Amino acid sequence: MPLCVGHIGYAVHAKIHPSMTNISQQSAPLKGIAFMVASALFMGINNAILKLLTEGLPAGEIMFLRSFMILPLILLYAYFRGGWSSLRVYRWRGHSARAVCLGFSAYFFILSVQFLPLATTVALTFAAPLLITAMAGSFLKEEVGWRRWSAVGVGFLGVVIITRPGSDVFQLTALLPLACALASAGRDVITRSMTAGESSIAIMLTANVGMAVFGLFSIPFGWEEPDSRSIWLIAACVPLVAVGHYTMIEALRYAEAAVASPFRYSAIVWAGLLGYFIWGDVPDSWSIVGTCIVIASGVYILHREFVHRREVAEQESGQQSDSD
Repeated sequence: MPLCVGHIGYAVHAKIHPSMTNISQQSAPLKGIAFMVASALFMGINNAILKLLTEGLPAGEIMFLRSFMILPLILLYAYFRGGWSSLRVYRWRGHSARAVCLGFSAYFFILSVQFLPLATTVALTFAAPLLITAMAGSFLKEEVGWRRWSAVGVGFLGVVIITRPGSDVFQLTALLPLACALASAGRDVITRSMTAGESSIAIMLTANVGMAVFGLFSIPFGWEEPDSRSIWLIAACVPLVAVGHYTMIEALRYAEAAVASPFRYSAIVWAGLLGYFIWGDVPDSWSIVGTCIVIASGVYILHREFVHRREVAEQESGQQSDSD
């Protein structure tokens, strides 16, 4: 999932624990880029499996079964790495709101891959960074300059080109990945507003419990008895997501986020290749143009955010020097 975009939280907003970043003083940008591209591949295969699962199971059931399989692994990891205290939650309201956003994001993503080509779904969910920028300025009161606002506008032009509302090719189902992107943006904005005292493993636990509960609410809409193929496919998602997250962390250990993060957009390329070889999907020229615009806008927003953070850090450093 966008992780998916999954659920993808985005690397520019990720907080990596200091122990993960002190691998050495040497920078290995090519290795970091390779890890990020590999992460996008593993998450892309996971997304393709989700699309295969929608051929026999409803979205809510897929959410529940996958989260149900992941929860024991989270508990085992917590027990051996930090003990049960690492699962302590301090801000239940923030965790609950984040879990709700994540539940909607996952649900809309699975519905998206059910009705749309994989590449189209992934491309449209990458509108999330545009929405995060807009929401950060509105809700978190973060300073967003005219360059990033312009990039947001251009990025949404790319979304319009992909979906082409008012034309014969427009489908209402194209709104599903945009709803996923909106929920993902809400999730990331909430994550940014949460205190640093919340552990990553606690956030993972509450997120998966929330998705499992969200999936249970879909029972009245009808569940199907999963066959052995579906069980094995869902089980395959678990290591794919784990390896996808691991390789993303490794990417940020070997390369600066400003270098590695743009290669997260390679997920669109993987989605296109997987869609072509599995389902024979071939995007038209307008979709390719719109996707390129979304990618360019997202990468530029990443660049401007890193520039802004560096300027703020330099100003704070200068003020501290003056006070000394």
